[in-house]
Amino acid sequence: MEIKFILDVHLGRLAKYLRLCGFDTLFSALYDDREIIDIALREARVIVTRDRLLIKGAREAKGYLVKSQYHDEQLREVFEELKLRDRVRLFSRCIACNSLLEDVRKEEIADRLLADTRKYFSVFRRCPSCDRIYWEGSHYDNMKKSLEPLL
Repeated sequence: MEIKFILDVHLGRLAKYLRLCGFDTLFSALYDDREIIDIALREARVIVTRDRLLIKGAREAKGYLVKSQYHDEQLREVFEELKLRDRVRLFSRCIACNSLLEDVRKEEIADRLLADTRKYFSVFRRCPSCDRIYWEGSHYDNMKKSLEPLL
């Protein structure tokens, strides 16, 4: 069964990292507590927050209260608490909007790429929702390295 998350306003950076790891993660600075709880219940999402009152009011929704204020520690906490290591699907979701990425042919997006990117890379993915382009450049290697301890 897929594990899905909804995060409160204080955890935007953590949301991006969970998406980077392939987890369906909703986040908006505009969600209020009631909305977070309603969405969590309706969509069977785990609430992740630093707000004790939100967890208290979550009724039968599953939730996790993050202790650390640093995103890398928060990610480690969530991974350990919910045993996520074997569920990771790196770089399968858009970190901006949460949609699943799709493979795209280089020819379809070549006009949007910088010359060096066009020259040195051939595998690309695109977000069907926000049209963002992804490839395995140095940022990919850096992010993969930063996640290695969790994986």
